[in-house]
Amino acid sequence: MPDHYRFGRIALNPATRQLLVDGRPALLGSRAFDLLQALVERSDRLVSKGELLDLVWPGLVVEENNLQVHVSALRKLLGTQAIATVPGRGYRFTMAAQAPAPAAAPSPAPVAALAARDALPERPVALVGRDRELAELLAQLDGSGLVTLVGPGGIGKTTLARAAAQARRRTWADGVAWVELASLTDASLIGGAVAQALSLQLAVDGDAQAALLSSMKNLQGLLVLDNAEHLLDGLAPLVQALQQGAPGLRILVTSQVPLHLAGERLQRIEALAVPPDGSAAEPALQHGAVALFCERALAVDRRFALTDANVGAVTEICRRLDGVPLALELAAARVPLLGVAGIASRLDDRFRLLASSTRGTPTRQQTLQAALDWSLALLTPAQRALFDSLGVFAGGFTLPLAGAVLADGSDPDGWAVIDGLALLSDHSLVQVGAGDPPRYALSESARAYAQARLADDPQAHALRGRHARALRAFFAGAHSDWLRMPDAPWLALYEPELDNLRAALAWSLQHDPETLVALVGAAAPLWHHLSLHAEARRWHELSEAMVDDNVPKPLAAAWWRAAQWVWAEASPGRSRGAADHAQSLFRALGDEHGLYAQLTGLAGLWQVPNPAARAALDEALTLERLDWPARERAWGQRARADVARAEGRLADSRAAREVELGLRLAAGDERGALRARSHLADLALAMGEVDDAVYLGHQLVDSLRGKRAPATLCTAQLNLMQALLVRGSIDDAAALAHDLVQLASDCGLLWQAIDTLAWLAACRNRLKTAAQLAAWSDAVYRHRDEPRAGQRAQARQQLQPLLAALTPAAADLASIAGARLTEKAIVSLWNGTSAGD
Repeated sequence: MPDHYRFGRIALNPATRQLLVDGRPALLGSRAFDLLQALVERSDRLVSKGELLDLVWPGLVVEENNLQVHVSALRKLLGTQAIATVPGRGYRFTMAAQAPAPAAAPSPAPVAALAARDALPERPVALVGRDRELAELLAQLDGSGLVTLVGPGGIGKTTLARAAAQARRRTWADGVAWVELASLTDASLIGGAVAQALSLQLAVDGDAQAALLSSMKNLQGLLVLDNAEHLLDGLAPLVQALQQGAPGLRILVTSQVPLHLAGERLQRIEALAVPPDGSAAEPALQHGAVALFCERALAVDRRFALTDANVGAVTEICRRLDGVPLALELAAARVPLLGVAGIASRLDDRFRLLASSTRGTPTRQQTLQAALDWSLALLTPAQRALFDSLGVFAGGFTLPLAGAVLADGSDPDGWAVIDGLALLSDHSLVQVGAGDPPRYALSESARAYAQARLADDPQAHALRGRHARALRAFFAGAHSDWLRMPDAPWLALYEPELDNLRAALAWSLQHDPETLVALVGAAAPLWHHLSLHAEARRWHELSEAMVDDNVPKPLAAAWWRAAQWVWAEASPGRSRGAADHAQSLFRALGDEHGLYAQLTGLAGLWQVPNPAARAALDEALTLERLDWPARERAWGQRARADVARAEGRLADSRAAREVELGLRLAAGDERGALRARSHLADLALAMGEVDDAVYLGHQLVDSLRGKRAPATLCTAQLNLMQALLVRGSIDDAAALAHDLVQLASDCGLLWQAIDTLAWLAACRNRLKTAAQLAAWSDAVYRHRDEPRAGQRAQARQQLQPLLAALTPAAADLASIAGARLTEKAIVSLWNGTSAGD
């Protein structure tokens, strides 16, 4: 261990217990010095609050506020950034040392487990989905004198504690004593409750606690203190005295808040596991949340069974109720009356839905709202106000986002928010993610509860406004980050805020048009990456009228740039109009990067030779710089490839596309690389390399399975189906078509696929269906004022002679019927063609 440490103008000497600032001794109390030394010696890691309390106040019971006071004092002396707080985790010393950091102190050796002894058997405890937690708890009890199960109300702490008590009922000579604390309102009654559970007779006069400790000093057993969170100030001294005076006693506490005692081992109880969406019944039943729901549902309705037909609704119930056992049990009790579909459809009104009439159930567990009421009653008014404010966040939040939204001017350094989040985490009301830095969240039920309380708060409107503006500021950097970051880290940064973005958009639509325009323009790369094309088009439709002269030009330019992307596949003509608006704005702003993006995008919006496409490409190439990010330069190669393809210069198009692919890969642009590969497969077919086109198509479709890129998958499948038809592999093409029709409709690309589908139908001798699809295609192209080109033109050329086999009357009827079709009707028509024409 070094005999001194130096951090710039700060020097710490543990041997002389001196802290020097600029060479002069600083006034520092002994506890503050111990705290600083503990943090410095462990500067290579985060130090939990419990560990610091043990190190600085060994063997003493102190309030956690003492720790916060000394941390604040050290920050005033060393600078606010010297000690970082990670809410729910602890503290970390952040100043760079000029002396080597010492090795971390070794962990204390575990206490040996006691030998098993006989005891009276207890009623078995039904424990569902908690095998891992039970094993962990038993190991903790074998190695520690004090274990606290911590978690929110209704998470199943009591049930787990009962299972552990039953499993260890023969371990100790004096067995297990259970003390229920929920009904006590006075901490002075705790000792009497413990004595009663142990069947101890204490003298009426004298020191009751001393008598209790004297009676328990030789006990070899397990004492369970259940539901302790509301009595911690009175309970902690008793538990500490028992630790010191009854060494043979194991103590298990269940609480929403830790005791913060030396030697206390915490085990946080998480939600039961929920299966992923789309799981079949059998694998879903292996997840704890589904298993518990089904067990409780079967107990009240013998007709209930989990099937592939209802597993989707059961999974939704488990997910939306956060895997919380109390909520699942309350929901399962409604199965006989509502069925699982009825329960799932009513979860937005969960506080009325989830109520129990079971006799003997504690009041706080009879409704979901009562459980949350109990938890919030443990907080101060300011802490409850902070909890309510967190209801504005959707899908969780980061510490910087919380600081931006919750700041009201009274907390310039943000420490009040940090300390408040730490306390709510301590009370099991805020979930702390495992990432670094961590992400914070309320459960869905807790958020619904907070939002209901916010409905009556006069400050809620201002809070939601700050939330929307904070999201606007956060997403303002999304586009520039997107140019320079690979897909994976970019998505890791921005995707978690998708639900917050949606909440901000909804509020801004009603209250702040400029923020709405800013958010819609900034969110385009995220919607694009997540293939949320319909959502992007919806928000553009809703906000287009708000892009007027009152909107600052940079925001309007970004909005029109996003609109070009949004409509590029579904409506090229509309996309070209958006590109024209964006171009003029970026020119006026002198923004070369914005103008380049628009010109390269515009150049690729024609499928046939067009002077406007050529002019856009030529101007873009005058702007392009070799030192620009690889993703940005890939747009120029894409434009070269698009224009060459439209002009029939297929070899030039392939060469540019291969360069584009290399740039996409260098940039970490996975989606762009997949699209470039799709174009290369299409070019192979256009150049007569049919077998290569089929091979490349199969490779690409396999690569896209499981990716969040449905539009690219749709295009790749369409290219492959066309290549299979050219090769004459009709059955293989038909196998692809079953899923392709619905996928194309979902992506807004059915109009691009329809001619190839009509050709396939004709090849399978379903001529009336083929004629109807051809008629719908003609109507769509007339409406869009778009020419057929490439694959679509080839498919129509192949189709026409096949349709000649229809009689004129049949062809006319099919044409009339086809022109009236909707996309939904086309999907139904295609799925019904197995019956023939």
